[in-house]
Amino acid sequence: MANERLKTTVRDMILSLAVIGVPIAAVLVVEPSKPGDPVHVIDSASFRSQLAAARQAEPFTVLAPSGLPSGWRLTSESYRPAGDAAAAWHLGYLTPSGGYVALEQTTESVDGFLRDEHADASPNLALQIAGADPNVWQRYTGTRPSALRTVLFHTDAKVNVMVAGSAPLAELEQFAAALH
Repeated sequence: MANERLKTTVRDMILSLAVIGVPIAAVLVVEPSKPGDPVHVIDSASFRSQLAAARQAEPFTVLAPSGLPSGWRLTSESYRPAGDAAAAWHLGYLTPSGGYVALEQTTESVDGFLRDEHADASPNLALQIAGADPNVWQRYTGTRPSALRTVLFHTDAKVNVMVAGSAPLAELEQFAAALH
């Protein structure tokens, strides 16, 4: 009797595995995993149209990098015209080293931006960046969010400009120098 019960239990277990395994195998055959780069790169035509719209609408110079070497990949962009909220222009890049760099231009106050985006950022020192216009930026550092540990900041009468990221400082400086 025990031997017969053991056979039934084993048979039921094998049938249960088959019932679960067949749909899983079917999904893997129909939708195999796709090797390759998981990063979504922004189409340059989309970027150019957003940039043109922002430059036409805003009273400040909307910046974008030019002349970055290969390996820099645009992964995010957004534009919010001034209205109920402050105007905002955002570009996000993956760098050749695998770090992240973001450009943020906003008419929001520096304190408001840092409070919203960089909870614990504090000013470090003034930093001269060769080739950047202007060439003196204020450096802020913090730990949250981890993707934006360093913020380089400058302001003029119309807009606040931040270059922020987890990339090495040299890449943040290279990006800031490429902004026009």
